Amino acid sequence: MKISMNQDVNSKKSHYIGESIVASTAGSVASVASLPAGLAVLKGMQKIGNLPADKVEILHKAAEQAIKDTGLAAKGVGITYIKEPATKQGLKSLMMGPLAQISEGYNAAFTSKPIKSFFGKVIHNGNTILMPEKGISFAAFHEIGHAMNYNFSKIGKALQHMRLPGMIAASAIALYGAFSSKSKPEEGKELTKGQKVNNFIRNNAGKLSFAAMLPMLAEEAMATIKGNKLAGKLLSPDMLKVVKKGNAVAYLTYIATAASLGLASWAAVKVKDALVAKKEAKQAA
Repeated sequence: MKISMNQDVNSKKSHYIGESIVASTAGSVASVASLPAGLAVLKGMQKIGNLPADKVEILHKAAEQAIKDTGLAAKGVGITYIKEPATKQGLKSLMMGPLAQISEGYNAAFTSKPIKSFFGKVIHNGNTILMPEKGISFAAFHEIGHAMNYNFSKIGKALQHMRLPGMIAASAIALYGAFSSKSKPEEGKELTKGQKVNNFIRNNAGKLSFAAMLPMLAEEAMATIKGNKLAGKLLSPDMLKVVKKGNAVAYLTYIATAASLGLASWAAVKVKDALVAKKEAKQAA
């Protein structure tokens, strides 16, 4: 029985394991390429938040007043200030979890659920804003925006719940692109619906991964808008500028995250297709 070269090549599509691993690795490397920009943003946030003690106190008091004015206090929302560690780890703290990041002034957070230790002990109650003791005090208003989304907005709360699934979907698309191959029609036939879906996902992998992060970007924007509006009612124009500038810079971290996942998916597909094309060319020679 004679087997055409085209049929032989197509029959081996599912065996490009080595190429898939390389493509997946390339996608991971591509996503890491945005790390320097992310670190620059974090340092920029710290620089903006490096304020004299009296201004930090003004921002703290205004944020606490905002919690009362919005009705969040009646919902049990409060701010917990995490003390700086005796020995700072600097950028190493970014690898040590959110609490370490917050304590060293690289992050702040609104947590809807209790934070527990490895042994199950509750460290911080849910429905709480976690802030550094001194750094990035401007971020409190953004976190209040998150608390408002969770406690008062059905859309905002729904978007928050879509955050993790969106990140999982964005990463899954990158893996799909790396471990799948471009579908080709059998001789004399058209692509099946399944093949068309496969090619659509692979041809638009970068865009789809970025799109999966849109709920996160939307909810973060909602939190910033609400936080800035509150700050405008309670702060002087000069202090309001600090809050708006800090929140704008912080938003870049979320854009960078979404872009890096989109880039990872795009790179995984491009590398996989290039490697498969090269191998098929050798088989056909």
